[in-house]
Amino acid sequence: MKTLKSMVAGIALLLACITANAAVKSHATQPTQKDVVNIYIGAITNGKTENLDKVLGDDLQFNMQRGQRVNTLTKEQLLDYLKNNAVAGGAVDTTTTVLTDDENTSKIKIDFKYDGYTRTDVVTLDKSFGWKITSVNSTFK
Repeated sequence: MKTLKSMVAGIALLLACITANAAVKSHATQPTQKDVVNIYIGAITNGKTENLDKVLGDDLQFNMQRGQRVNTLTKEQLLDYLKNNAVAGGAVDTTTTVLTDDENTSKIKIDFKYDGYTRTDVVTLDKSFGWKITSVNSTFK
């Protein structure tokens, strides 16, 4: 009888461990902060948008300032724009600078140096459910 109780307790413990392990969501498949920034840079410089929708927050606000005008795009509008407009081939030098960074929020400045002008994007990332881009403020010089 004592052996039977031990076996039942062992099986119950094993099932509890399996159930608890199955409920834990793996973060190994989540892109890192650096991955998100590199996906964004690839989309802007090379037009590679295949993973961009996964790293943009649903409530993304993309602000592009040209002179006195500011154009604001949503996530869907930005994705449509990037997919439907060819990226001009050419040399683009990028420089990233971390402005602020903690466990849950990061603000990164990305300079895209094209021939004749520089585009500066200040990208805000949030880590609510994995790193996502929540806002971008873009200016041209």
